[in-house]
Amino acid sequence: MPHIATGQPATAKPVIGVIGGGMISQIAHLPFYLSDERVSVQAVAESRSSLVAHLKDVMGVGTVLSDYRDILVDPEIDTVIIIVPRQATGPLVLEALNAGKNVITEKPMAFTTEQAYRCVHVAEDKGLIYLVGFMKRYDAGIRYAKQRVDEYMASRQLGSFLYARFFDFAKSYAHKPPPHQRPAESRVVRFDAWPTQPAWLPEKHHAMYGWFVNTVIHDINLMRYFFGDGMQLDYAATRQERALTAYFDWTGVPVTFECAISETGFWHQGAEFIFEQGRVSLTIPSPMDDQHITAVTIDDNRAATIGKIEDIPVEWCFRSQAKAFIEHLVTGKGAVTLGKDCLGDMELVEDIWRQVIDKVRD
Repeated sequence: MPHIATGQPATAKPVIGVIGGGMISQIAHLPFYLSDERVSVQAVAESRSSLVAHLKDVMGVGTVLSDYRDILVDPEIDTVIIIVPRQATGPLVLEALNAGKNVITEKPMAFTTEQAYRCVHVAEDKGLIYLVGFMKRYDAGIRYAKQRVDEYMASRQLGSFLYARFFDFAKSYAHKPPPHQRPAESRVVRFDAWPTQPAWLPEKHHAMYGWFVNTVIHDINLMRYFFGDGMQLDYAATRQERALTAYFDWTGVPVTFECAISETGFWHQGAEFIFEQGRVSLTIPSPMDDQHITAVTIDDNRAATIGKIEDIPVEWCFRSQAKAFIEHLVTGKGAVTLGKDCLGDMELVEDIWRQVIDKVRD
């Protein structure tokens, strides 16, 4: 069984085992790994009989196991994809890493920095790959926007960089997911779970913190994609446990973030990068929208070009993510959501919520 250290090419075709056969597994992972000749899907662990039939008869999975532990003890499987209830993700990641498997997992990687660090530490100690499913970093529009923003900062073509704003006012998918099989029965196998909030967080914040880590973590991850670890948190506060604002300083440039638990009937998420003579604006689609990528609009006052929507080839971000993950398994390159990098997301989340508590006490 090959153990692949981060950045090192595989010595054989990666053999994959998948834990979890629900919606996200069916639409965002399995189709791409099953169809890519660079990897082999050995088995899926799923105990719900209605999903077992779908996985075998419709998706073409050869082996479906009722016990996920059979994945972990299979000596031929070197990589495990984990798509389970989010409170169980961390413990299963740790179990898989300790079994000597490379791990690809859905977000959130954990609910606290300490939990996330435990997983990252084991992955690095054992020289294993640990990737987290922040698929928005693989969105072609977002990747294009980062390239343009970096270019404008370096060239000063649009003058000085003045301000950035990120926002997320979307609670539900607001878009019908691609076809999939929903389970007809309750979950049979129950997984171990870790606490879903840090011990220092007051109980009244638990519900919003859980939503924040599950959903808004995407926005935190995107801010760090554009600005790295150079953002310093100045202020964060929540009102009525329904909305939160945060303000950062990035090398003297203000960066703001706004979110609210809102269902307006459409997906409302995006970002703006403001320069002296122009702007780069992002309109991010629902993650279930497999026909669109992030729309990138560029205003360039010096060139008298206003509202220009960039023409970028469309590929669903989940497909792009799977291709990048496979590339990383095979060559050690291609992935931009390594567990050790995503650890910074959890650190920033905890910084924000400590500020929230301080403001409530004030």
